[in-house]
Amino acid sequence: MIEINTPKINIDEIMSRIREEVQQQKNKPYHHFTGKEETPFSPCPSFSSHTIIPAAHPLPHKEFYALSDFLGYHDSDFIDNAYSSILCRLPDSGGEFYLSRLQKGELTKVDIVGRLRYSREGRSKKVHVKGLLLPFMLQSFFKIPVLGWGLRIVTGLLNLPVILKNIQVIENAAFTQIRLVKEESEKRLSHITVLQEEISRAQSAQKSELKEAVSALSNESAELSRQIKGHKLTTLDMQRRLRLLLEEARKRLPEPISIEQIGNMVKEEDHLLDAMYVDFENKFRGTREEIKKRVKVYLPYVEDVLKAANDALVLDIGCGRGEWLELLKENDIPARGLDLNRIMVAQCRDLGLDVMESDALNHLRSLKNNTLSVVTGFHIVEHLPFQTLITLFDESLRVLKPGGICIFETPNPENLLVGACTFYVDPSHIKPIPPQTLSYLIEARGFVNVEIMRLNPNSSIHIEDPFLNDQFAVGQDYSIIGFKA
Repeated sequence: MIEINTPKINIDEIMSRIREEVQQQKNKPYHHFTGKEETPFSPCPSFSSHTIIPAAHPLPHKEFYALSDFLGYHDSDFIDNAYSSILCRLPDSGGEFYLSRLQKGELTKVDIVGRLRYSREGRSKKVHVKGLLLPFMLQSFFKIPVLGWGLRIVTGLLNLPVILKNIQVIENAAFTQIRLVKEESEKRLSHITVLQEEISRAQSAQKSELKEAVSALSNESAELSRQIKGHKLTTLDMQRRLRLLLEEARKRLPEPISIEQIGNMVKEEDHLLDAMYVDFENKFRGTREEIKKRVKVYLPYVEDVLKAANDALVLDIGCGRGEWLELLKENDIPARGLDLNRIMVAQCRDLGLDVMESDALNHLRSLKNNTLSVVTGFHIVEHLPFQTLITLFDESLRVLKPGGICIFETPNPENLLVGACTFYVDPSHIKPIPPQTLSYLIEARGFVNVEIMRLNPNSSIHIEDPFLNDQFAVGQDYSIIGFKA
């Protein structure tokens, strides 16, 4: 067992051991190790009953060790190698003691190697450590009161260049280690960032797929709901017309059917497609909220006219589903609508709107001069033959009060997509009317201060060529606004 708890260092004993070691070295012939001898040199001849667990960086066994061989190890690696090389065994509780003192700075590596080598057990192993004697003597002398401090100062001054060099080496090594750690950290951080981006992309893709699936399901549900509603309207309309036909037939039975009754039956033929056209509007026109948002642009014109008029009234020709009438009602503006589609008329009345089933020209002809403040027609003029269109403008001018206005909105053929394709989605359209043509016709029939307003540009199209971009992105609808002098 190594003596480690000696309270005081015996200088005489150390000097005696040193002299003994020197004499042994002089008497022993030099042995040159070549590695070719039949019996290899073993630095631990008495070690046979222990199995040494190598340190993280084990020191290879040699015939002669240099002190620097041990100084290159640190912490527990140093203790393991010192014990295995000098004492030929594993560290015991003494190794824990030395490790603790080494970590606290109470002992140096030279102290520990010297104490192991010059202990009773170390001397019995006869392991040679070149360069240990003088440093260990100095470390021992350093512990002598007063004298040790003086020797430490002198030694420190003499070794100052080496100390400074070692500090520089340590500093460089520390900076190198810091740089390597930083680079490794950056690599790991970069790897983590890449993983996070991949996870984020995967999550985004999953969210996008889920969103598309939900959107597709929602669209399918909305389309199915619209079709069911359209079929219901068609069924109700067919029931209503069948009931009318049966009532007319019952009135004359068993007498022959009169010409008047035949005429009533023929009138029903004009409404055979009412339900289908309602379903068509629901599919292609857009939602009620979308249409109300679009036509809101005309409110300032109507409000300006109504400020100067008494008992003002707005007449909307071909009111359809009544979005414009509903917007006027929400703004406390009195308005009436006309339409020939009985189902649309019924729907508007269900919303509390003032709507009549009537032909526009017949109704206008029934009105007196200067009775209306505003006449509007949204997507109606493209359904009319030329002579009917002229008559509509003439009658509108007659019934408007001085200062009144007319507003007619229609698809804009200046937009190439509209003029070449989307205008013909509605099979009841006759032909597109260019803005300049409609503006001229309104002005030619007596309206003044005619204004063209292009609306609803196609924001989804972006073409690099400015000219082509204008042709595709220009407003998909336009309106003509004319005033009565």
